[in-house]
Amino acid sequence: MQRLDDDTLLHVFSFLPVASIISARKTCRRLETLSRQRIVWQQACLDQVLLQGYPFSHLDAATADAHTLEKHVLRAMRIGRFWLSYAMEPRCSMKYQASSGNGISHVRFLPGYGGRYVATVYKGIWSMISCWDIGDPAMKTDGIQLRKIADWAPKGVIFSGFVVNDDPLSEAVLAIAVQTGSGRRSIEILTIADRERANPSFKSICNIATTFRPVALKGDLIAFSDDACETVVMNWRENTCALLKGSQQPVDEHFQYNRCLQIAFVHRSVLVVRARSVELFPEPSLSSAGSAFTSYEPAGYHTFGWIDGVSVNGQCDPLSGLDGAAVQSAPLSILLRTESDDPWASDVHKLEQFLLLPNPDLEEHACRSSPQIKSSSPSQEEAVTVPTSAATATPPPSLTPPYIFPPVRAEHTSSAVRGFLRCTDIILGPCGTALWIQPRAARTAHLTGLDVHSSAAQILDAFNPDHLYPDGGADRTKTAEALCAAVFAGPLQRRHPEFQPQARRLWVQPKDNCSWSALDYDEARGRVALGSSDGSVTVLDFA
Repeated sequence: MQRLDDDTLLHVFSFLPVASIISARKTCRRLETLSRQRIVWQQACLDQVLLQGYPFSHLDAATADAHTLEKHVLRAMRIGRFWLSYAMEPRCSMKYQASSGNGISHVRFLPGYGGRYVATVYKGIWSMISCWDIGDPAMKTDGIQLRKIADWAPKGVIFSGFVVNDDPLSEAVLAIAVQTGSGRRSIEILTIADRERANPSFKSICNIATTFRPVALKGDLIAFSDDACETVVMNWRENTCALLKGSQQPVDEHFQYNRCLQIAFVHRSVLVVRARSVELFPEPSLSSAGSAFTSYEPAGYHTFGWIDGVSVNGQCDPLSGLDGAAVQSAPLSILLRTESDDPWASDVHKLEQFLLLPNPDLEEHACRSSPQIKSSSPSQEEAVTVPTSAATATPPPSLTPPYIFPPVRAEHTSSAVRGFLRCTDIILGPCGTALWIQPRAARTAHLTGLDVHSSAAQILDAFNPDHLYPDGGADRTKTAEALCAAVFAGPLQRRHPEFQPQARRLWVQPKDNCSWSALDYDEARGRVALGSSDGSVTVLDFA
């Protein structure tokens, strides 16, 4: 061993599993030094994480030193084992009270902070946004110090919409739809000011006068929508916008029959998912909000019936990293839960996955170039106004859709139970892992299971949740509301074809008189945040 030079030993390390690398460093000082070289963990990351299809944060690892990269690799391997082994359970790393007496309406991880920052929204007499530092997910020690970073609660204001920026490098952190006591509605775009100092705070950097609700925020682009058929895409820095007009016209503008659930800025297009329609629009050219701008019609349309919950994500292989071309050529995965208008429908329904495949004919057609977006840092809060309708303008030329419609069904589905849900969120990660809330079955919610001809004693028992598990709660985990998970079609399943994906219950709601009201999931870091109707937040870690 002493006759081998360092380069040869480093080459040997590239063939060793991570456990052997850590064991080798215990033998002598030379191997310990070599085992801590960044090149060793770069190769381990490639062979034992990325090639395995495990979730991994390229953003965190891009500038990490050797020690930090080693921690990221070890954590990614634990997360991968968690998803491939049904015996592993999540760890509750923190539970805290985010509000007193008011349920959490939204909980979201803020991108760009390594899974440390969580934003919560609750609505009382008036609404409040809070940002919390919940600690590094790589830290396993108990007693992590919770720290509140900032609050934002304008007096007399109610929040009616909330979205977090997908771009971790953007100045804009989140957007919130607000309504004052006088009835004035607008969207506020907030940043965290003085984040490197002792007293950071939320600061409004743009105000958009509109009655629409924000649904997506990516860099300088924001998309906000009504509950019928119209969506506005705007560059909030440049005050330029375009209107995406759906093919279905509203029957009653006061009835939320086609609420917008998700908007995704995808390759050369914008995907708008509503409760009763999925529409693909061409990438819009943005015009000044004060002048005529173009109204776009969908290039693709499909309906799944009534969608109760949905998540759209690109199936980008972890090995591609931050390669833009690979991201653009990846299929889109749509995971959804459908509902029925029939109240007597079966208690069991499914989570179904569909794929939007890239259109091979796209590159054969001449495609217009994307509009150039200039970036300028505003010195103070900007106020912009959005026209209520599109002015007369020449419609855009017909373009080849970047994706093939209709979506095709994937092989794997997961059974779900119908029932009351305060949190209808479904979150699907790029690697194919998904989380959702499984409700108590409708017939255990003590209403639809009632027999009106039963005795009074039976009716009283139906309203007592303890009658479901009289033996001290042994069967409670089978009937209580729970966080569920499964691996759907994606990079992780493709790299492990022998794995038989099945849904499993990860965490059970501990209180009978309480429900999960908000959910967020950071796949790359294996971290989950659960908001509850009692105002508490539970943080789970998979590694």
